[in-house]
Amino acid sequence: MGPDREGSGCAGREQSSRLGRAVGRAGYFALAFGAIVGSGWVIVLGDWLMAAGPGGTVLAFLAGGAVMMLIGLCYGELAARFPRAGAEFLYVRETLGRLPAFLVGWYITLYAVATCGFEAIALAWIVRTLLPSIGLGAAYHVHGSAVTWDALLIGLAGALLLGALHTRGAAAAIRFQNAVTFGFILLMVMLIAAALVAGQPERLQPAFESVPPGTWITGALWTFGSCAFFLNGWQTALHAIEERRPDVTPRAAVMSSIAAILTAALFYGAVVLAAGSAVPWRGLVGQNLPAVAAFTALPGGRILGAVILAATAISLVKTWSAMIWVASRLLYAQARQGLLPAALARVDPESGVPRPAIYLVTSLTVLAVAIGRGAILPIVNMVSTCMALSFVLCLIVLIKCRRLDGPRPSFTVPGGTPVIACAATGACLMVGTALAEPWIRSEGAIPPEWFLLVAWGAAALVAWRIRTDPAR
Repeated sequence: MGPDREGSGCAGREQSSRLGRAVGRAGYFALAFGAIVGSGWVIVLGDWLMAAGPGGTVLAFLAGGAVMMLIGLCYGELAARFPRAGAEFLYVRETLGRLPAFLVGWYITLYAVATCGFEAIALAWIVRTLLPSIGLGAAYHVHGSAVTWDALLIGLAGALLLGALHTRGAAAAIRFQNAVTFGFILLMVMLIAAALVAGQPERLQPAFESVPPGTWITGALWTFGSCAFFLNGWQTALHAIEERRPDVTPRAAVMSSIAAILTAALFYGAVVLAAGSAVPWRGLVGQNLPAVAAFTALPGGRILGAVILAATAISLVKTWSAMIWVASRLLYAQARQGLLPAALARVDPESGVPRPAIYLVTSLTVLAVAIGRGAILPIVNMVSTCMALSFVLCLIVLIKCRRLDGPRPSFTVPGGTPVIACAATGACLMVGTALAEPWIRSEGAIPPEWFLLVAWGAAALVAWRIRTDPAR
C-alpha cells in the first residue's frame, strides 16, 4: 500500500467504471426525494405544531431547506471533483486519508443499514394499521418492545423482494424508484389540494404560537435543527454519481438533487398547512397519527385516512429502496479502496451492480427486522447525528480542495466562498441542535445515543486495527 493520501489532490479522476450507467435526471431526483421524505412526517406533525404553530413550522422548514440547498451545492462541487461511488467516504478518503474515511464510511453505512431495518419495521406497522386482522401476536420481546410474527414476515418479504430488485441492475432499481416516488408525489398533491379546498384557513390561527403558550421562536429553532434529519438523505443521489447515463453531466445530477431538497421542504410546509386547515391545529397536538387524524376529519375522511396510510407505505418503500442503494455503494466503495473485504467490490458483469454488497445489505436488514424497533430506533437516532456532523466535515474537505491547485471541476458552488461560509454556519447550527436535542430530551442525563456514538466509534477503531494489522 502506498502513502496514506495516495490518489488525493482534489482534482477528481473519471475512472472507467464497472458499474452500470443507467441513472437519468429523473432518477437522481427520485433517489434524493425518496430518501428525504420517509414516514416520520405522519407521526411528528403534531410535535412540529406544538413547538411553533403552523406559521413557525413552515418558516423553519423553508429556512432549513435553504440551508440544506446550500450544503447540497457544496456537495455538488465535491461530486464533480470525485464523480465516483462513495460520496462522503470518498471525499474524505481523497483529502484527509484512510482512517478518517474509514470512520465516516463506518458510521454512514450503519445509518443506511439501520434505516433499511427501520423502514421494514415501520412498513409492517403501517400494513397492520390498515389491515388490523393480519396481526399475529408477539414472537418475542427486545428491550421491552414486542417483535410480532407479522412484522417478521412483512419485513423479511420486503427485504428479499427489494434485494432481488436491486440485484437485477441499476436500470430496474431506478425504474422502480421513479415509479414509487412520482406516484407518491402525485397522490400527496391531490390529498393536500383536497384538504386546502375543503378546509378553512382560519383554523390555522394563531399561526405563530407554541403549546402550551410560550415562545414559538424557540420551537421554530428546534424544528429548524430537526431539518438535519427530516431534510437529510439527498446525498443518496451522489452515491449514484458513477452510474449516471452518458447524457447526464455531474451538474445535471447535482441540480436534480437540489430540486429534490426544495420539493421536500415545500412538501412538509404544504402538509402542515393542509392538516391545520382540515382541523383546528391545536387538536392535532398529542395525536398518535396527526396527519391521518387531520385528513380523516374531512368529508370522505375514512377513505382519505386510508389513502394517507397507503401513501405512507409507498413512501416507506421508496426510502427503503434508496437506502439499499446507499448502503451497497458505500460497501462497494470501501472495498474498492481496500478497507473492506475485496469480495464486496465485485460487480456482476451482466447486471452492472455490486451483488455481494447488495446481498450483505439484505442480510443485515433481515437481522435489523429480527431485533425489532426497540433496538433499532436508538441506532437510527444516533447515526442521524453522525450524518449532521458529516455536513461540517465535508464542507471542511471542500475548503481544503479549493486551496489546492488542480483542474477546475465541471460544477462549482455558485457564489463561491460566501455561499460555502453560509452553508457552514447553517450546518453548525443544525449539528449543535442535533447533539443537544437528545440531552434536553433526557432531562440532563447522558442520553443513550451518546453512549452508542462512542461505542460504535470504539468498534470502528478495533476493526481498523484488525484490518490494517501488518501481521495479518
